[in-house]
Amino acid sequence: MGKSAQIISGIQQKGGSCKSTLLQCIGAKLGQSGARVLIIDTDQPQFSCIEWADEQDIENVDTLKHTDEDTLLDVIKAVRGDYDVILIDTAGFDSRMASYAIQASDLILIPSGGSKSNVKGAAKTWRHAKISTENNKTPPLLRLVVWGVKKNTNVYAHALETIKDMDIPAINYHVGNLVGFEAMSWNGGLPTGTAGEALNLFMTALRGEHLIEYYNQSKEAAHGKAA
Repeated sequence: MGKSAQIISGIQQKGGSCKSTLLQCIGAKLGQSGARVLIIDTDQPQFSCIEWADEQDIENVDTLKHTDEDTLLDVIKAVRGDYDVILIDTAGFDSRMASYAIQASDLILIPSGGSKSNVKGAAKTWRHAKISTENNKTPPLLRLVVWGVKKNTNVYAHALETIKDMDIPAINYHVGNLVGFEAMSWNGGLPTGTAGEALNLFMTALRGEHLIEYYNQSKEAAHGKAA
Protein backbone atom coordinates (compact mmCIF):
# COMPACT_ATOMS: atom_id res chain seq x y z
CA MET A 1 0.00 0.00 0.00
CA GLY A 2 1.27 3.45 -0.85
CA LYS A 3 0.20 6.44 1.17
CA SER A 4 -0.93 6.10 4.77
CA ALA A 5 -4.59 6.31 5.66
CA GLN A 6 -6.62 9.48 5.64
CA ILE A 7 -7.98 10.07 9.16
CA ILE A 8 -11.60 11.23 9.30
CA SER A 9 -13.30 11.95 12.62
CA GLY A 10 -16.93 12.55 13.44
CA ILE A 11 -17.22 15.18 16.17
CA GLN A 12 -20.28 16.90 17.66
CA GLN A 13 -21.03 18.32 21.09
CA LYS A 14 -24.71 17.45 20.79
CA GLY A 15 -25.74 13.84 21.25
CA GLY A 16 -28.14 12.18 18.82
CA SER A 17 -26.71 13.99 15.79
CA CYS A 18 -26.38 10.79 13.69
CA LYS A 19 -22.60 10.94 13.96
CA SER A 20 -22.19 7.16 14.16
CA THR A 21 -24.61 6.57 11.27
CA LEU A 22 -22.71 9.08 9.14
CA LEU A 23 -19.41 7.29 9.70
CA GLN A 24 -20.94 3.85 9.16
CA CYS A 25 -22.33 4.98 5.82
CA ILE A 26 -19.07 6.54 4.67
CA GLY A 27 -17.07 3.51 5.78
CA ALA A 28 -19.32 0.96 4.07
CA LYS A 29 -19.54 2.93 0.82
CA LEU A 30 -15.77 3.34 0.70
CA GLY A 31 -15.40 -0.38 1.38
CA GLN A 32 -17.68 -1.12 -1.55
CA SER A 33 -15.41 1.06 -3.70
CA GLY A 34 -12.42 -1.08 -2.77
CA ALA A 35 -10.90 1.04 0.00
CA ARG A 36 -9.57 -0.70 3.09
CA VAL A 37 -11.36 0.96 6.00
CA LEU A 38 -10.98 0.88 9.77
CA ILE A 39 -13.60 2.38 12.07
CA ILE A 40 -12.23 3.12 15.54
CA ASP A 41 -15.22 3.30 17.87
CA THR A 42 -14.48 5.32 21.03
CA ASP A 43 -18.10 6.29 21.67
CA GLN A 44 -18.72 4.45 24.90
CA PRO A 45 -20.82 2.99 26.37
CA GLN A 46 -23.04 2.42 23.31
CA PHE A 47 -20.34 1.63 20.72
CA SER A 48 -22.88 1.96 17.92
CA CYS A 49 -20.39 1.29 15.12
CA ILE A 50 -19.32 -2.00 16.72
CA GLU A 51 -22.94 -3.11 17.13
CA TRP A 52 -23.73 -2.13 13.54
CA ALA A 53 -20.75 -4.08 12.17
CA ASP A 54 -21.67 -7.13 14.26
CA GLU A 55 -25.00 -7.46 12.40
CA GLN A 56 -23.31 -8.40 9.13
CA ASP A 57 -19.88 -8.46 7.53
CA ILE A 58 -19.03 -5.27 5.67
CA GLU A 59 -16.73 -5.67 2.70
CA ASN A 60 -13.25 -4.24 3.34
CA VAL A 61 -14.33 -2.67 6.67
CA ASP A 62 -12.76 -3.53 10.04
CA THR A 63 -13.84 -2.13 13.39
CA LEU A 64 -11.91 -1.56 16.60
CA LYS A 65 -13.32 -0.74 20.04
CA HIS A 66 -10.97 1.65 21.83
CA THR A 67 -11.42 3.10 25.32
CA ASP A 68 -7.94 4.25 26.39
CA GLU A 69 -7.71 7.89 25.41
CA ASP A 70 -3.98 8.08 26.15
CA THR A 71 -3.13 5.44 23.52
CA LEU A 72 -5.41 6.55 20.66
CA LEU A 73 -2.58 8.25 18.76
CA ASP A 74 -0.33 5.22 19.26
CA VAL A 75 -3.01 2.92 17.81
CA ILE A 76 -3.52 5.19 14.80
CA LYS A 77 0.23 5.31 14.18
CA ALA A 78 0.50 1.52 14.40
CA VAL A 79 -2.26 0.77 11.87
CA ARG A 80 -2.22 3.78 9.57
CA GLY A 81 -0.13 2.06 6.93
CA ASP A 82 -2.57 -0.86 6.72
CA TYR A 83 -5.64 1.11 5.61
CA ASP A 84 -6.76 3.68 3.06
CA VAL A 85 -9.18 5.38 5.45
CA ILE A 86 -9.49 5.40 9.26
CA LEU A 87 -12.75 6.72 10.68
CA ILE A 88 -12.97 7.73 14.35
CA ASP A 89 -16.32 7.83 16.13
CA THR A 90 -16.25 9.96 19.29
CA ALA A 91 -18.62 10.68 22.16
CA GLY A 92 -18.24 14.46 21.79
CA PHE A 93 -15.56 17.10 21.61
CA ASP A 94 -15.30 17.86 25.32
CA SER A 95 -13.10 14.88 26.17
CA ARG A 96 -9.42 14.05 25.87
CA MET A 97 -10.31 11.25 23.45
CA ALA A 98 -12.03 13.67 21.10
CA SER A 99 -9.19 16.17 21.48
CA TYR A 100 -6.71 13.50 20.39
CA ALA A 101 -8.98 12.56 17.48
CA ILE A 102 -9.17 16.20 16.40
CA GLN A 103 -5.39 16.52 16.45
CA ALA A 104 -4.93 13.32 14.44
CA SER A 105 -7.52 14.11 11.77
CA ASP A 106 -7.11 15.14 8.17
CA LEU A 107 -10.86 15.76 7.85
CA ILE A 108 -13.39 16.47 10.60
CA LEU A 109 -17.08 16.02 9.85
CA ILE A 110 -19.55 17.75 12.17
CA PRO A 111 -23.10 16.45 11.70
CA SER A 112 -26.10 18.57 12.55
CA GLY A 113 -29.85 18.10 12.43
CA GLY A 114 -32.24 21.00 12.05
CA SER A 115 -32.95 21.84 15.69
CA LYS A 116 -31.49 24.92 17.34
CA SER A 117 -29.55 22.78 19.83
CA ASN A 118 -28.06 20.73 16.99
CA VAL A 119 -26.96 23.76 15.01
CA LYS A 120 -25.58 25.51 18.11
CA GLY A 121 -23.70 22.36 19.07
CA ALA A 122 -22.27 22.06 15.57
CA ALA A 123 -21.15 25.70 15.61
CA LYS A 124 -19.46 25.29 18.99
CA THR A 125 -17.78 22.10 17.82
CA TRP A 126 -16.54 23.80 14.64
CA ARG A 127 -15.07 26.74 16.60
CA HIS A 128 -13.39 24.40 19.09
CA ALA A 129 -11.84 22.22 16.37
CA LYS A 130 -10.71 25.25 14.38
CA ILE A 131 -9.03 26.91 17.35
CA SER A 132 -7.50 23.62 18.55
CA THR A 133 -5.79 22.98 15.22
CA GLU A 134 -4.96 26.44 13.90
CA ASN A 135 -1.28 26.01 14.83
CA ASN A 136 -1.01 22.56 13.25
CA LYS A 137 1.47 22.30 10.41
CA THR A 138 -1.41 21.10 8.24
CA PRO A 139 -4.76 21.90 9.92
CA PRO A 140 -7.58 19.45 9.16
CA LEU A 141 -10.40 20.31 6.83
CA LEU A 142 -13.59 21.08 8.77
CA ARG A 143 -17.00 20.48 7.25
CA LEU A 144 -20.48 20.65 8.70
CA VAL A 145 -22.80 17.86 7.51
CA VAL A 146 -26.53 18.61 7.47
CA TRP A 147 -27.96 15.17 8.23
CA GLY A 148 -31.32 13.79 9.35
CA VAL A 149 -33.29 16.96 8.62
CA LYS A 150 -36.93 17.32 7.65
CA LYS A 151 -36.65 19.16 4.38
CA ASN A 152 -39.16 21.73 3.13
CA THR A 153 -39.95 22.86 6.68
CA ASN A 154 -39.45 26.17 8.50
CA VAL A 155 -37.07 24.43 10.91
CA TYR A 156 -34.88 23.33 8.01
CA ALA A 157 -34.94 26.84 6.52
CA HIS A 158 -33.98 28.41 9.88
CA ALA A 159 -31.11 25.94 10.27
CA LEU A 160 -29.71 26.70 6.83
CA GLU A 161 -30.01 30.44 7.37
CA THR A 162 -28.18 30.20 10.69
CA ILE A 163 -25.41 28.06 9.22
CA LYS A 164 -25.01 30.54 6.36
CA ASP A 165 -24.87 33.50 8.76
CA MET A 166 -22.16 31.77 10.82
CA ASP A 167 -20.14 31.21 7.64
CA ILE A 168 -19.44 27.56 8.48
CA PRO A 169 -18.38 25.47 5.46
CA ALA A 170 -20.88 22.66 4.86
CA ILE A 171 -21.19 19.73 2.47
CA ASN A 172 -23.45 20.89 -0.34
CA TYR A 173 -25.85 17.92 -0.17
CA HIS A 174 -28.19 17.66 2.81
CA VAL A 175 -29.45 14.25 3.93
CA GLY A 176 -33.08 13.96 4.96
CA ASN A 177 -34.65 12.25 7.95
CA LEU A 178 -35.25 8.83 6.41
CA VAL A 179 -36.22 5.58 8.11
CA GLY A 180 -33.65 3.62 6.12
CA PHE A 181 -30.87 5.09 8.24
CA GLU A 182 -32.60 4.00 11.44
CA ALA A 183 -32.95 0.48 10.04
CA MET A 184 -29.16 0.23 9.80
CA SER A 185 -28.90 -0.12 13.57
CA TRP A 186 -31.03 -3.27 13.38
CA ASN A 187 -29.89 -4.74 10.09
CA GLY A 188 -26.31 -3.57 9.75
CA GLY A 189 -25.03 -2.87 6.25
CA LEU A 190 -26.23 0.08 4.23
CA PRO A 191 -29.67 1.65 3.78
CA THR A 192 -31.82 0.81 0.79
CA GLY A 193 -34.62 2.63 -1.04
CA THR A 194 -34.86 6.40 -0.64
CA ALA A 195 -32.21 6.47 2.09
CA GLY A 196 -29.83 4.53 -0.14
CA GLU A 197 -30.38 7.01 -2.96
CA ALA A 198 -29.78 9.93 -0.58
CA LEU A 199 -26.54 8.35 0.61
CA ASN A 200 -25.34 7.92 -2.97
CA LEU A 201 -25.94 11.62 -3.60
CA PHE A 202 -24.12 12.52 -0.39
CA MET A 203 -21.11 10.41 -1.36
CA THR A 204 -21.15 12.06 -4.80
CA ALA A 205 -20.99 15.43 -3.03
CA LEU A 206 -18.01 14.30 -0.93
CA ARG A 207 -16.29 13.09 -4.07
CA GLY A 208 -17.11 16.25 -6.01
CA GLU A 209 -15.67 18.41 -3.23
CA HIS A 210 -12.45 16.32 -3.26
CA LEU A 211 -12.68 15.59 0.47
CA ILE A 212 -11.96 11.85 0.29
CA GLU A 213 -8.33 11.16 -0.59
CA TYR A 214 -9.06 7.59 -1.71
CA TYR A 215 -11.32 8.90 -4.48
CA ASN A 216 -8.74 11.49 -5.48
CA GLN A 217 -5.97 8.87 -5.65
CA SER A 218 -8.19 6.48 -7.63
CA LYS A 219 -8.90 9.23 -10.14
CA GLU A 220 -5.20 10.02 -10.46
CA ALA A 221 -4.41 6.33 -11.00
CA ALA A 222 -7.09 6.07 -13.69
CA HIS A 223 -5.69 9.09 -15.49
CA GLY A 224 -2.22 7.58 -15.27
CA LYS A 225 -3.38 4.36 -16.92
CA ALA A 226 -5.21 6.31 -19.64
CA ALA A 227 -2.06 8.28 -20.39
